[in-house]
Amino acid sequence: MLHATSAWSFVGSLRLGALVVAVASIARAQDQEKSILTVLQNADSATVAQLYDLGASLGDMAPESTDTFASSLVRVAANSSPNGHFTAAVALKSLKNDDTYGKDLLELLKPLATSKDDALRAATMALLGDQRSFNNRVLPEVRKLVVANCTDELVPPLVRIEAALALWGVGTNEQRATAKNTLEQFLQSSDRDLKVRGALALAEINTEGGPAWTVLREIQDEPNEFGRLAKLYIKREEDRRIFTADLARALDKVAANSGTGAGDTSEYRVLNELKARVHAQHIRGSSVTDAELMEYAAKGMLQGLDPHSTYFTSDEFKKFFFDLNREYGGIGAFVNFDQDNDFSIIRPIYSGPAYKAGLKSGDKILEIDGWETAGHTTDEIISRLKGRPDTPVVLKWFRAGLQEPQTLSIVRRQIAVPAVNWTMVPGDIGYIELINFSSNISEELQVALADLMSKGAKGIALDVRNNTGGFLTQARDVVEKFVAGRKLVVYTQGPSEERRNYQTRDRAVCDLPLTVLTNNFSASASEITAGALQDLQRATIIGERSYGKGSVQNIMERSSDPPEPVLEDLNQDGIWQEGEPYTDVNKNGKYDVGAHIKLTVAKYYLPNDRCPHREFDKDGRIIDPNWGVIPDKALDLLDNKPEDAWKNSAVFALLKKAVFRDYVKKYLPPNEALFKQLAEGDEGDCSRYPDFDTWYTSLDTKLTKDDVRRWLRYEVRDEISDLRGAVYPGQRALGDPQEDAQLQEAVRTLLEKRGEDIRQVAAYKNVLKIKFGEEQRTTAK
Repeated sequence: MLHATSAWSFVGSLRLGALVVAVASIARAQDQEKSILTVLQNADSATVAQLYDLGASLGDMAPESTDTFASSLVRVAANSSPNGHFTAAVALKSLKNDDTYGKDLLELLKPLATSKDDALRAATMALLGDQRSFNNRVLPEVRKLVVANCTDELVPPLVRIEAALALWGVGTNEQRATAKNTLEQFLQSSDRDLKVRGALALAEINTEGGPAWTVLREIQDEPNEFGRLAKLYIKREEDRRIFTADLARALDKVAANSGTGAGDTSEYRVLNELKARVHAQHIRGSSVTDAELMEYAAKGMLQGLDPHSTYFTSDEFKKFFFDLNREYGGIGAFVNFDQDNDFSIIRPIYSGPAYKAGLKSGDKILEIDGWETAGHTTDEIISRLKGRPDTPVVLKWFRAGLQEPQTLSIVRRQIAVPAVNWTMVPGDIGYIELINFSSNISEELQVALADLMSKGAKGIALDVRNNTGGFLTQARDVVEKFVAGRKLVVYTQGPSEERRNYQTRDRAVCDLPLTVLTNNFSASASEITAGALQDLQRATIIGERSYGKGSVQNIMERSSDPPEPVLEDLNQDGIWQEGEPYTDVNKNGKYDVGAHIKLTVAKYYLPNDRCPHREFDKDGRIIDPNWGVIPDKALDLLDNKPEDAWKNSAVFALLKKAVFRDYVKKYLPPNEALFKQLAEGDEGDCSRYPDFDTWYTSLDTKLTKDDVRRWLRYEVRDEISDLRGAVYPGQRALGDPQEDAQLQEAVRTLLEKRGEDIRQVAAYKNVLKIKFGEEQRTTAK
């Protein structure tokens, strides 16, 4: 027992000891923060690659108990430069391989998501793409940052590619589809570097099949980093195909012997072992279900057979079906988040109720029936815009220049997304863009041809560039508009499919001279259309060799997962539409069409018995060198020079500043008639634009006046579309008779058939991109 005096002395010594410990702790913390500050200051002059090394070394400074160090790191970094923020984020991420510091990590990275340093911004997207670093409370905000960088076309391309990869890592299934679509857009870039980066990114997310692999095969032997990566991805894909083929055989045996006790075969034990290993060892093993694993196995089985056989979940098939049957009940507008992150009308469908009610491109939708759009996903908002035809929806919307938001009631209508766009181009040539081969294409093409012929068209340029196909029968319906009598268009044949002929039905409506424009994204039904018209000597094919898809797929319902029952088909179209009653069998609050299978069952053959299908052997070599549809006249869309690649970033810099949009907003209202003329054609004359020279000087850009004029005219055409109530076919240079060399070649070819010369057409005199005489680049048929 201690005496009182001794006790107080003991307590005093304890307090003194605690004080000494506290002082020492503060001193260590101060020393620690000084060390952190020194590293972050060194980051100011470092490259992005060096920032990773600095961050790793900073993380190595942390003691075994990391929480205090993490707090010091965040506190010091808060007042540091953008490079310091990134270095601290790398260090913080290295402390624990989980979401412990997810909130702090997000706060460090958030300011960098809009950085003007493209390399730093791209690296930020990469850090945000690791889902392990963020818990469910933080993840929605992470996704919002990544989506904004992925979907905004004004964001620098390399940042968008990294953002798409990040969205694939942290996004929902719907957002993953957005990420994949974004990367696929880069495959259409005229910039080879961006095309290659897009292809490599798609390979990184394990996207099987498609144009990306064409790009990878083209570069796999190049002696650089891209070539080596491409070769590795191709090898990985081949290994995956071998594995999935083995898996397919195992499942096939199980299916054939189900109920007989043969489920205990060695092949089936392999599948069971895989499931067990996933649950026990995979980082998602505790959350993934057996049903999900079987879904993945089904996808692997079909994709192991060929790139076009697919297993669709209910949600995936709903989107796929819409792409082929582009009708729905709604207001009629293409919508998405704009560069201000407001939900907006990208472009109205000019035959739809939104445009007729006065809504235009760029109008912001703030509320739908009193429900705010802010803070919700695109899919959530679109589901509220859609609904049963003839039902009202009340929108609160805003347009720049208005004093306050407006309220508008619109009656939903049955909307058919256009499959055809058309216009008359200089030279009295009818230009028709086939966007897809959906179910409404035949009727729309009939209308387009009637309109153009009534206006005196001398020939037709049919454009299937970037059209990846659709229904085979719709390709036949397109061809028969131009071919009289009963002629073979295509036939199909397969191991279990007898030969089936598809012939024209003597329904020709147009005998004008015809050209068809193709590129390496023209696939399937596009190739049938172009190839049949070529074989029947009805059209001249112009552009680039087509994609090379000569296989036929059948769609089959999965009997064990049928569509949910529709209680009443209100518009009698045989398809469930938003607003129609149904039985929610699985109680998930949405209509499910059920899982479906797309299975390759045959190949198709053109009238001359050729199959355009492109196939590779195990070494990646093309089996038939005559794949695809080879154009009669081969040339590129634009004459891009490698030394002009820098112009892409210069244009993006101007787009980010909205200089083209601001110019048009200022000068179009008092010059509407002039701008309508410029949209049709400006003869390459910058002086026709009001105050152009003064405005150009203010841009402080290295781009030429002609480069700036071209992009300004693109913006003019977008704005004039709303005024005239019709979109210009194509996109940017594609389909623009001033900028599109392939379209100009089509016009020249059609005019020559009538003994005329494109050089005598005034609108082309100063803007021709095509060559003449010795310079003319053609390929004999």
